[in-house]
Amino acid sequence: MKKLSILLIFAVFLLGSCTFEKAVPLPAGCTTTMYYATDIKPFIDSKCVVCHSNIPSYMNAGDFTDFNHLKELINDGTFKDRVFNKKDMAPPGYDQLTEAELGKLRCWLDQGAPNN
Repeated sequence: MKKLSILLIFAVFLLGSCTFEKAVPLPAGCTTTMYYATDIKPFIDSKCVVCHSNIPSYMNAGDFTDFNHLKELINDGTFKDRVFNKKDMAPPGYDQLTEAELGKLRCWLDQGAPNN
């Protein structure tokens, strides 16, 4: 009986020490968390950096090779406006983002565009 009591007390303490992280709900339409390094950066690098790099540009288009510079345009609304509202990125003649890439991008932006 004494062993059972000790085991029960141990089990209560063990279960009481467990913590559960509350899951953050995904934005509507997103089925998974988007990660900058694996989901977003590869197509930013292959399709956007051709114009948006630290190379001087006639349009001063912003530097997407550095997350912090990209995040500035995201935070001020310029990025989302150009990609989703005006839909003028990328210009004709350049590789366009696919529907799948646009979906990932929208989910990532809706998730706060973390540098994860």
